[in-house]
Amino acid sequence: MNKYFNYLFSIPSALFLMFVFAIAIGVATFIENDYGTIAAKALIFNNWWLELCLFLLTAIFIYNIFIYKLYHVRKLPVLFLHLSFILIIVGAAITRYTGSEGMMRIREGNLNNQFVSSTTFLTFKVHNNQTQYMVDKPLLLSSISNNKFSIPNYFGKTIKIDNKKIKVEYLNFIQDPIDQILENQKDGYDVLELVVPAKSGGMQSEYIAVNKSKEINDLLVSFNANLLVSKDVGESNADFLISKLDSSFYFTSIYDVEYMRMSDQSKGVLEKQTRHLLNAKTLYTINGKNMVFKNYFNNSIITKSTSSIKNDDNTSDLLKIKLIVADRDTIIDLYGTRGLISPKSYFTFNDLFFSFSYGSKNYSLPFAIFLKDFQLERYPGSNSPSSFASEVEVIDGEEKMDYRIFMNNVLNYRGYRFFQSSYDDDEKGTILSVNKDRAGTIFTYIGYLSLLLSVISVLVSRFSRFNLLNKNIKKES
Repeated sequence: MNKYFNYLFSIPSALFLMFVFAIAIGVATFIENDYGTIAAKALIFNNWWLELCLFLLTAIFIYNIFIYKLYHVRKLPVLFLHLSFILIIVGAAITRYTGSEGMMRIREGNLNNQFVSSTTFLTFKVHNNQTQYMVDKPLLLSSISNNKFSIPNYFGKTIKIDNKKIKVEYLNFIQDPIDQILENQKDGYDVLELVVPAKSGGMQSEYIAVNKSKEINDLLVSFNANLLVSKDVGESNADFLISKLDSSFYFTSIYDVEYMRMSDQSKGVLEKQTRHLLNAKTLYTINGKNMVFKNYFNNSIITKSTSSIKNDDNTSDLLKIKLIVADRDTIIDLYGTRGLISPKSYFTFNDLFFSFSYGSKNYSLPFAIFLKDFQLERYPGSNSPSSFASEVEVIDGEEKMDYRIFMNNVLNYRGYRFFQSSYDDDEKGTILSVNKDRAGTIFTYIGYLSLLLSVISVLVSRFSRFNLLNKNIKKES
């Protein structure tokens, strides 16, 4: 046993662990570049084996301080070097487990005392009007990591209400999901393909199933939903109702509809609340929104697939989970992403009341920040921004403090640090990066100081190898 202990805390073990750590950080850099920050965190930075590696390195450094008696004056440079590594790793651990970070948006002339977390959570609540259970589970989900989880986990306490066991299981995670058509399916149904402008530019396809409604390009579009038997006029709460009669498609809109046929460029206006023939290769403009009927599929199924390798924080992801209550289960689709507060999904299942949401959550500050003015400067003769800054007022009860936040000028107040991150598209609002990690920062800075003392002591200590070589050179000369 003593043999294994000595080997574990030996210098070769430390060198091996440092080599593993260096390789891991290098690989994480490539993962972050190709798949995003969340994937790098899930696979490497927040993984248990990297934490074990750092824990063992810290233990070896502490062990070597005593086994080699580095606390003697003649060994101070090596002592400071070991202490610097220990303090930096401890600071990183404090940051990892106690720190919080996120983003704060403030519009000019408004104040805010909340910021949105950079971590995503699965928020789950169940009750029966008497007993309630609630959990916020932090998640790091990506397209290339093992995302499996359950509530409760293998070691967790069983959730039971009205003598019914409740469990939540992970099924699938699809980042930046888009609709995909599977044709010629046994349990398929009718599907329409409509083409609308994409938010990122260009055009994109949207699919809508029969007897369903869907918001497309800020319009509520229905396909045979709430259709009356009459062949003259359909009735629906939709902005644009599409119906299939015999082998043709028709539409009714609550707005007058402009059209332009692509074949001959002919134009016209179709009266609202009247059924009209829906033609392919015709551009329809409904309340300023463009739409083209492209295709029709029968015996098909709409599924979700990822649209990109690297996750886009501006697009909601899809988390599919299974809810099991006693001997019944149901599948739940939750949409959300980092930096977005997703609305909760409320429903009743097996005589219990549930709410679920996936995404970031709000953290409250013990003070508020008022944005007096957002300032943006551009390079001469160009629209490219050269710098931007936020003139803010910190309001903490009766105390008020003016401050200017810009690049490399950070607002540090009551343990919170505010960095100028970005701004709103209309340039009338600021986006601040928020970080709370006073303890971790202090430990890390002390570690940097210890590293500096190690370098200085190597130069000034009369016992260091540097000074011994210097003396030998002087003797020979």
